[in-house]
Amino acid sequence: MQPRISRILGLTAFLLMSAFSVAQAHEGFEYDEHSPWALDDLELIPSDERLEAFACTRASSQQIAPILEGNRKKDAFLRYCSGVTGGSAWCNQLIRPNPSSMSSFRCTYGPDQVHQLIHPDENTWAYAAQAVRLVERLEGLGVRVCQIYNWWRPEPYNKNVGGAAGRHPYGTSVDVRFCSMADMEKAFSNLCQWRKKGELRALGYYGSTALHFGIGDRTPNTWGKACN
Repeated sequence: MQPRISRILGLTAFLLMSAFSVAQAHEGFEYDEHSPWALDDLELIPSDERLEAFACTRASSQQIAPILEGNRKKDAFLRYCSGVTGGSAWCNQLIRPNPSSMSSFRCTYGPDQVHQLIHPDENTWAYAAQAVRLVERLEGLGVRVCQIYNWWRPEPYNKNVGGAAGRHPYGTSVDVRFCSMADMEKAFSNLCQWRKKGELRALGYYGSTALHFGIGDRTPNTWGKACN
């Protein structure tokens, strides 16, 4: 009974927050179809219960093929990222999916699939590296960063965690989790200024300690909170 109650409460919170995000859109915020309340980012519902709340789509052999191709390029990507970021340790986190969505990853690709994702298209690697550069600049300003995740999140894994189709599946963006709300707010303020200079195209405010860095996102906007 307890898991059922927890699942209902989680779904209720998800629906309420979705309604809040729509209200924000009507108040003049730039809004995006990428819901700031995607389960993968908000983590309201415990990972073991998400698969019960939402149907899990299993990846086909065609969908797994590019993942295997990307994994074969792991060392090449890490060399590239290290070379253009001055050897940043954050490069290693770029290839690892969100640890909080492990159950969704296993459901999508099976228990034997290595828990890593490297976009096979090398043209996307610059987006990931630019996110690392921005993270290191924020750290230079005293902002504490705890985690980088969600660089490439292909379908159907993206769908299984509640993500929108327009951004992470193309490898153009990265999510970054900060160590406190104060760190996140300071990062958001700086990223708003850097976005005006063209250093990233989109910026998502999740209302938690995480932000969406839309380095090369097709839609150049903000959502969740307006930049001043």
